[in-house]
Amino acid sequence: MKPTHKQIKSMIRFLLFLGILLFLFNQITPYLYRLLPNDYVRTRLIWSTLNNPEERPDLVILGNSRGMSGVNGYKLEAELRGNPCVYNLTSTGQRLSESALYYSYLPSSVQVVVQCVDLDQLRGPIELDDPNRVALHMYGYKMDGFTRELLPALEKPLSEPNLYYNYVARNCLFSGLTTYLRNKLDDDVIPGIIASDLRYPNSTMSDRNESVYKRKVEEQNEENKFEAYQITPEWKRLIERSSVYFRDRGIIYCLVVMPYNPDITAFTVAEKQRALRMFTQMFDSILIVDCMDLLDTSDFYDAIHPNRKGAEKITDQIIRALRSSGFSF
Repeated sequence: MKPTHKQIKSMIRFLLFLGILLFLFNQITPYLYRLLPNDYVRTRLIWSTLNNPEERPDLVILGNSRGMSGVNGYKLEAELRGNPCVYNLTSTGQRLSESALYYSYLPSSVQVVVQCVDLDQLRGPIELDDPNRVALHMYGYKMDGFTRELLPALEKPLSEPNLYYNYVARNCLFSGLTTYLRNKLDDDVIPGIIASDLRYPNSTMSDRNESVYKRKVEEQNEENKFEAYQITPEWKRLIERSSVYFRDRGIIYCLVVMPYNPDITAFTVAEKQRALRMFTQMFDSILIVDCMDLLDTSDFYDAIHPNRKGAEKITDQIIRALRSSGFSF
């Protein structure tokens, strides 16, 4: 049956209305994303800090949420010789590849870069998760020439049209509401700290979240992340090139091997140690702080994130390594 003229007009009006609705939503999505709370809002703090000429840190910490909860910038400032200005620029999901996006933007005041590293991630491709790509785009990050040369694999993922990022961020209203309610209703969350604290953005009050600990450990035990472990040539090139870059700038590049929870038994101690030996031998000219087996199970808030006791141990290990190297501010 052929549609009538009236039906065709109704369909056209509906499609036109739908197109206008999608256009308007596409236009307001960036504003909603920047206005509403989300788990990646720390990217805005990092990028605005690096673009503020008045910010002059001596030491910066880079890495993912394990670095957020595991390295205490206040303690580094208080106990390192010379009491340097320390900024913890870690953020949710910030792999080494994302950290490297910030290297060329670090101010000339920086003397030490403490880079937190999850060894298991060095066996896979250099990439960014979609939420991290969207956050970088929405908060204004731009690659410079050096960064494009350092991270050629990320140039295309960070150069998608605005429509792509707006589409990926289409759930920002729902995620913003979820984040807001979590911050209000979860008694264990310190509100606002992730978006504002430049020293120690650990957002939890307690030492252990028992309600999720067991479940998260079980999830981690589903995969052996160190089976037939190999560091890919792409990661090797990135780390070596970064080391040369910082050496030329007179900056100490310190790689912190982040700890693994003893309750995660999908891989053996021997497998972890083999990966660690491979890493230390491959990058023997770089200052490496070994925290892989540093923590006990009681030092973890959940399966992978150190709690405040764990952060004390990791930070102490970094302080000892910098002191042993003979460096002072």
